[in-house]
Amino acid sequence: MAAVEARQTRTIDTQNRLMRAMEKLSAKNGAENVTVRELIEEAGQKNESVLQYHFNSKEGLLTAIHKLKYMETQAKRLEMLTDRLARNTSPTFRDICYLIVAPTFQLCKSDARHRQWVRAFGAKNITVKRPMLEEEVIDEGNSFRVIRKLLKQRLTHLDDSMFEYRYLNVVRFSILSMSNHAHEKGAFSGKNADFFLSSLVDSLVGLFMAEVSSETRALLGKI
Repeated sequence: MAAVEARQTRTIDTQNRLMRAMEKLSAKNGAENVTVRELIEEAGQKNESVLQYHFNSKEGLLTAIHKLKYMETQAKRLEMLTDRLARNTSPTFRDICYLIVAPTFQLCKSDARHRQWVRAFGAKNITVKRPMLEEEVIDEGNSFRVIRKLLKQRLTHLDDSMFEYRYLNVVRFSILSMSNHAHEKGAFSGKNADFFLSSLVDSLVGLFMAEVSSETRALLGKI
């Protein structure tokens, strides 16, 4: 039993070393520029086969990192949502928008590895069709579904199609804003960080609440 536990501990330690190394190098040079050799060296390993053994490939390692960070973000969002609803069963619209971005902000504020992840991969996440689909899939607490429901209840001027477009734009804007902030000196600490978060939430409120122009409605009908 002791031997099995020791082997499991070594496995977890090696995986964490590889993940930390990838996060650090990606934040510095971009994930696409990280070679397997420098990844292994940064992780303090001797054999390149260790990557294949634990994650199959560099892409498998990146997938594992993203899943872990999504899970951390979801756990934080569910915690904050539960607390907010316990204090007020009918949160304000700004409160709801706050819950979209505050979990990532708070994690970046307290966890250097989360900051590295946002800095390294945030901008790339906006290029996919559904930037937060992974979070929704692993969200056992369905916090995103609750937030989406609360948003739709208040955005009566948006039909289903326009809501989806607006929601996607808000998510992408949030991700890019957080990624840009992560590159600033002293990001996520002090009054400047508090101002950044408050201003970002204000922007999300404005994006959601903006009326749909006749031009946009006409174009929507053609796609």
